[in-house]
Amino acid sequence: MTATADFRQVAQYIGLAICALIMRTALWVFGILWGIVREIVNGVFRVAIGIIVAILSAIAFFGFILWLFTL
Repeated sequence: MTATADFRQVAQYIGLAICALIMRTALWVFGILWGIVREIVNGVFRVAIGIIVAILSAIAFFGFILWLFTL
């Protein structure tokens, strides 16, 4: 009777350890994927902001040149 109970307890601990390992691995993989997605989104926003600033700078530059011609 106690051998069966000990075997069940050991099996339960092994099962819990395997479940914990699977959950830890899944969260680790999710963390890596989340980091990759976050870097891609930040890169896209950085490029978009750079393009907007470049367009506004070009507009300001040509506006300044036109203003100089009116002097």
